Amino acid sequence: MKIRAVISSLLVVVAPFGADAAGALRFPAGSSQGYEEVLLETTAHIPVGPFVNGSIDTRAADGVVMRRVWKTPPNRTNTQVLLAALRKQLKDDGFSVLFECETRDCGGFDFRFETDVIDEPDMHVDLGDFRYLSAAKKQGNREEFVGLLVSRSPEHGFIQVTRAGLDAEMATTGSLSSKSPEPEVSAETGNETIAATDLDIASSFATTGSAVLEGVTFRMGSADLDGNAAKSLAELAAFLTANPKKSVILVGHTDASGSLSGNVALSRKRAESVLRQLVSEYGVNTGQLAAEGVGYLAPRATNSTQEGRDRNRRVEAILATID
Repeated sequence: MKIRAVISSLLVVVAPFGADAAGALRFPAGSSQGYEEVLLETTAHIPVGPFVNGSIDTRAADGVVMRRVWKTPPNRTNTQVLLAALRKQLKDDGFSVLFECETRDCGGFDFRFETDVIDEPDMHVDLGDFRYLSAAKKQGNREEFVGLLVSRSPEHGFIQVTRAGLDAEMATTGSLSSKSPEPEVSAETGNETIAATDLDIASSFATTGSAVLEGVTFRMGSADLDGNAAKSLAELAAFLTANPKKSVILVGHTDASGSLSGNVALSRKRAESVLRQLVSEYGVNTGQLAAEGVGYLAPRATNSTQEGRDRNRRVEAILATID
């Protein structure tokens, strides 16, 4: 039997397009939400295992169920990179991964057609390239579940996000929402504003040959990432995966506190920290990456203010290959 939400629904909402409220998941710049469905007082069955012996192991989640489909722009279609970025965001938000699989390991055709998937053309699943992940997190006396189905067409990536096990209040406050990182959404008003720091890696490389990895920030004197790096790292990973013959040099920068030699060493450690994350979290080929540091020799803001020092502690990606 095909796994469907068992509906004793008080309300069903289907929206062809719409902006999300402030919330959790971020998608590649230029992504668009094309489908939304909200079910109240519903039981959803979240896959926690592959299709084996005619069935799929699931976890039942009672309460609100929300399903959304996001479509990524061209050149943002690598399913491994897309899922890696979302997995990291869920873990950072306190979720534990219950199950993850890729195409054949999921059960291939049978898994796809025994799970609850939004119909074409809103959600497209390439039976030769899809990935699934389920995760859970305690929310008071409830347990919230997330199911991610990631696939692609020749032109676009497709991401179906299912959130289940929530109460009605959480459905109206936006605490279970998703959003593209390109439009930033105000929690107070829900209005979209375009952030000045939004990054299009490919455009930056084409125009200047480099790109500041916005969101990759560091505390003073530390090489540990301190910020929301998922957006820019996912974009860089997608670019490198789509362009396997290209490589970049990650260049670390510091503020002007301390000696030059100490800051050069620290800035290199910062670049190496980003390199390790790109490889371990996003699956980037190490042969496409190198790390260097220049200390405080190339500031982008004054070091006389705290704001300026914060901006100077950064990592830039320099395109190292010429077509």
